[in-house]
Formats: sequence, structure tokens, C-alpha cells
Amino acid sequence: MFSDCTEGLTDTFANVRIGIAGVGGIGSNVAMLLARAGAVSLVVVDFDKVEIQNLNRQFFFSDQVDMLKVEALADNLLRINSAIEIETHGTRLTPDNACKIFHDCDVLVEAVDDSETKAFLIEEWSTVFPDKFIIACSGIAGTSPLSEIRTERTDRLSVVGDHHSALELGTFSAKVMAVAAAMVAEIQSGLSGGKCAVCAGCLPGGVSLLCNGEKIPLIGFPARMIENTIRGMVSSLKDTDSSGSIKIEIQTRS
Repeated sequence: MFSDCTEGLTDTFANVRIGIAGVGGIGSNVAMLLARAGAVSLVVVDFDKVEIQNLNRQFFFSDQVDMLKVEALADNLLRINSAIEIETHGTRLTPDNACKIFHDCDVLVEAVDDSETKAFLIEEWSTVFPDKFIIACSGIAGTSPLSEIRTERTDRLSVVGDHHSALELGTFSAKVMAVAAAMVAEIQSGLSGGKCAVCAGCLPGGVSLLCNGEKIPLIGFPARMIENTIRGMVSSLKDTDSSGSIKIEIQTRS
């Protein structure tokens, strides 16, 4: 089933266990995308049940309403790949169990919609698991341009989203899925040992990206954000044509 995947992609996830806290709009779609990318082992946690209003953005179906989300998600993921290993916990995360449940995971995904839980999860994980990748989300609501979605990184923590929209704006499936997809791309980049996560994929032409002096192939979604930002900055300069070729040089810290 993975014969059409990018070469080496499934190898990236072959011996990796990924924990997902919260399997609503972000978490369920992150899990689905990981399953399609070749993930072999997941730990998913959520105390909630599937509701009809979840179906506008979450990876569930109408006949699963009233099921525990973790159980419904496991069923759906196994329909994609019957060989995937899924450990489910239908419980609420607390400071007492947030690290115990995910102790054997290599990557941790924060996908909860409660700000208090989000804060203590990231704090607990960062303290107890300083060497593990943590991918979090912030700002997934509304219909603002997808170009606003960006990834901010501090050490081994990455936060993906528009970083400003509140859930009161409502949810739009395309934006929720875009954030989930960017989070999975960030996981792949971190696990594959790329020069830096922003180099994980860019544009085919018009922009040249160098990371520590080494040319990086420009082939994916994040570069559109890079190019739009850089061209916007260049266009503000007097007597400068922002439509020409641009070379971006990135120097990472050792």
C-alpha cells in the first residue's frame, strides 16, 4: 500500500512510536495522515465521544456518533492499515498521567482544545522528556488564508497554526486539515534528521534555499509561505523588483 509513497518515507516511521493527546479535529487527522505515511505504532488519548458536529472536520463517520473517539479512530485507522499498532486510552489527561501514558513514545503530539490542558501538557512533557520531539498546535479556527499557518520552533518543540485564531470563529475543514498536515510534515522532518525543519520542502522555481551552505531541494508546501513572506519584504524596498529570483541562506545553530 505504500508503493506510491516518497522513497524512504515509511522507513522514517518504521521504529517510531508516536503519542497523540486529543483526537479531535487536529489529532484524528494527524493520526490518519500518519497511518497513510507508514506509521506503525500510535498511542492515542481522549476522554470524549464522537458528536454529530464533529463530522465537519474530524476523521469520524455518522455511524460512529456516541462512540469513544479513541475507539472509533482505532477502527478507522485499522481500515487504512490493518497492521498498525494502536494503543487507546479513553481517559482525561492530568498532571498525574500525562507522562506515564506516553513514556515509551518517541514523538509527542499535543492536539487538545483546552488551553489549560495544553499548557500543562507542554510543560510536563518538556520537563520530563527533554530529548523528545513535541509537536503542538495553536490557531486552527476561522477561514483566514492558509498562508498564515506557520511553524515556530524552540529547541525540540514545534508549534503549528496561525497562532491567533480562537475557536469561537468556528472551524473550516480545509484549515484544520492544513494544520494537521503541517504537523505531520514537521514530524517527518524532525525524524528524518533534516538540516532544519523549515527545509523540509519548498517551491520548485524562483527561490533558491541554502542551509549551512548546502543547497536544499525546493519541493513542497512550507516554501510557499517562505516565498510569499520574502517577496512581500522585498517589494517594500525602493527600486527593487520582487518578482525576480531570490536566494535565501539559512545558518543553523550547532
